[in-house]
Amino acid sequence: MTLAIGTYIKLVTNDQAATGYQFQNFHVGENRNYNGTSYMYAGFGFSGGTLDLEAGNLSASLVFAVNQLDLTVFKQAADARWLAEIRTVWLNPDTLDETGTYSEELYAITGFGHDTSRLSVRLGNPLDAVSQNAPRRVLTQKLVGSLPSTGNINLN
Repeated sequence: MTLAIGTYIKLVTNDQAATGYQFQNFHVGENRNYNGTSYMYAGFGFSGGTLDLEAGNLSASLVFAVNQLDLTVFKQAADARWLAEIRTVWLNPDTLDETGTYSEELYAITGFGHDTSRLSVRLGNPLDAVSQNAPRRVLTQKLVGSLPSTGNINLN
């Protein structure tokens, strides 16, 4: 069985206004229209999201070839704390037409690094727990109702 996936990336500001930067990675040399937006081809890879053990940090990464345009765009994106709307779609392997959506994710662009051949863009949770005062979740009576303070749990 052959599977094919493609990725759409749309860079937006913190208030989700368009920046004009939209990329797709599977129709080489073509613009692709998806949900009314035109996406230009860019050769990139997307790692997908991973969570830490406490589910407090969500991270992923994008990898592009190094060029001056990408360096300029992602420096601006990291400095201005832009967001990346990432849609991964299933593709027909023969035609590369979309057959369904695998995932839709929103990430904050948290930084980037590069060497002579590749640009790595760090993506993280768009909610900054420090500045947004969003503590980690704990079980409280308000969240789950009455909690026992003593006793035994019996699983029969």
